Amino acid sequence: MTSARTPHARFGRRAFLAGATGLAAAGLSACAGGSPAGRAAPAARIPNKFGTAEVPAAPGNIVTLGITDHDAALPLGVVPAGLTQWGPWQSGVGPWVEPMLRGQHPKLLGSEVDVEQVIALAPEVIVGLQSALTQDQYNRLSAFAPVVAQPPGSIDYGVNWRVQAETMGRALGKKAEADRLIADTQARIDRTRQANPQFEGRTHVTVRTDSAGTYAAYTKQDARTALLEQLGLQLAPSIDDLDDGGKFNVKVSKEQVSLLDADVVIVTTAKPSDVATVRADPLLNNLPAAKRGSLLLLDDYDVTMALGSATVTSIPFALQRLTPMITQALQRA
Repeated sequence: MTSARTPHARFGRRAFLAGATGLAAAGLSACAGGSPAGRAAPAARIPNKFGTAEVPAAPGNIVTLGITDHDAALPLGVVPAGLTQWGPWQSGVGPWVEPMLRGQHPKLLGSEVDVEQVIALAPEVIVGLQSALTQDQYNRLSAFAPVVAQPPGSIDYGVNWRVQAETMGRALGKKAEADRLIADTQARIDRTRQANPQFEGRTHVTVRTDSAGTYAAYTKQDARTALLEQLGLQLAPSIDDLDDGGKFNVKVSKEQVSLLDADVVIVTTAKPSDVATVRADPLLNNLPAAKRGSLLLLDDYDVTMALGSATVTSIPFALQRLTPMITQALQRA
């Protein structure tokens, strides 16, 4: 998530014909098993940073291009025909939603958008909320199906979990179900904050590192920081001051590692295999937080990914596992 996707879309007459045929077939199928005669539900109009998607009522076949968009579709009972693989799991989705696949196996898409591959799945709607779709990719995909792209004013990969779930609910014709899902997750956050008054006003930093010793601290634009601040924690001023408002992380050099210190420091790794090296990192181990036992190295990659996803479904999973760790760390601060 540290860089935007490189536009990559193969587009030709064969793909156009294949896509058109697939969409026609999908349309006939929908008519055959659709709503009662004369009672067609109104379509939703969903604006995005590139235009407005005219979404058909209750689409049955969707493709999700946002790296975590499936987290909002699956709990609404919709298994995408294709989804962008996010994380190391063979199913392409995290353990917090894997049971919701109900034994189905969506096509796993790569991080670079391939228009032909998407269209071959004959989607009625393409969702790219938590993505880095470009105007060109949006235009090409929109020639075949409505594209619910990044919301207006959002940065790439920077869509708030509530907005993501709410927009998905509108796109799938399941607004009421999405609203309930959002309310349940927000209630879980609120209960966690109320049960842990010691979080209030304490500083935090979440940093991503690797075996090479590169450091990136997450800003208030990032979902991890936003979630921790909903719990009452505050981003350390040393990192907040580096943020120009347009990035979800800021690079920190080895000479600046002291900027990462806070009441609690959460360290995530680029890959599970980085954990052993990072655990022995002399610069991180020299931080005051590390010396007193308030540095948390997440060695469970499911937790790392749940925190990084910060979706309506991953948040409860992350809170259950991370909250006790933060509580213990703050007791030593």
